[in-house]
Amino acid sequence: MKTKALITTTVAVAMALTSAAALAQGNGGSKGGDRGANAQQRAQVERGQRDFDRDRMRDRDRIAAPQHDRDRVKDRTKAPENAGFNENNIYGYNLMTDAERTAYRERIMNAESRQEREQIEAQHRLEMQVRAKNRNIKIDEAGKPIKE
Repeated sequence: MKTKALITTTVAVAMALTSAAALAQGNGGSKGGDRGANAQQRAQVERGQRDFDRDRMRDRDRIAAPQHDRDRVKDRTKAPENAGFNENNIYGYNLMTDAERTAYRERIMNAESRQEREQIEAQHRLEMQVRAKNRNIKIDEAGKPIKE
């Protein structure tokens, strides 16, 4: 009977000591377990501060140079399929009708290879030079009429 009481008392004391130690760690009373928790909290605060600083710098850049933000948005958006075929990119653009421009764009886009595209462009260039000559119009290297 005495042994049973002694064991029960020992277990009760051990449990009390274990819970007291756990409470001390949870409340910051223990020096050993506190270091790890403080290091984690400090690291979390530092990460939050870095994120805050990064966001603040981005906002400052957007306010100071809005054209850069516009450029980033423009780069992310998809250009239409025929964006490269305007008067600056088609040789002899001003000498062509709308139907001819459309047909030219389709031929270029449907070309199987780069070599085929280059052949189409070379043939088109010759046609525009002949057309300009027949109309007595001088054109520059870009295919634009030269005003005299």
